[in-house]
Amino acid sequence: MGEETEQLRREIEETRTDISRDVDALAYKASPSRIVGERVDRTRSRLSTMRDRIFGTAEDAGGALRDRTSSAASTVSSTASSAAGTAADVVTEAPDAVRRRTEGNPLAAGLIAFGVGWLASSLVPPSEAEKRAAAGLADAAREHAGPVVEKAKEAAGEVGENLREPAREAVESVRST
Repeated sequence: MGEETEQLRREIEETRTDISRDVDALAYKASPSRIVGERVDRTRSRLSTMRDRIFGTAEDAGGALRDRTSSAASTVSSTASSAAGTAADVVTEAPDAVRRRTEGNPLAAGLIAFGVGWLASSLVPPSEAEKRAAAGLADAAREHAGPVVEKAKEAAGEVGENLREPAREAVESVRST
């Protein structure tokens, strides 16, 4: 009977160990802080990848600089060969060229974000506070527009006067050539 008691105690201890291990694993899987932490890490990773695609990385900037310098050096030789290209080639390559130019371009990313924001704002009707603010801005703009328009006209007139003589000289130069 002593042996059977020892056997039962060992089995009970093994069962307790198994149950304890299972409870610990369950607590780990169901831990809200662990779940939130994993989701935060996953979101950070995705945002980092997206940021690198939109704004580019240091490697992209270095590559772009190398590309620009090498293309500047070969511009003269490639001008003749690019002139031989057909319009169909240019049209078929345009979407890829746009994609390459906008990837890693913060200005393009900003313009796209601005456009998306503008579109989203146009879908939402304005609130009363926004309507009042817009009316106040319109009144202020009307009040201050007169002097600004006059100064712009003066500046345009001065620019026109300053450019009139160089334009005449350029026309005469072209005629004589």
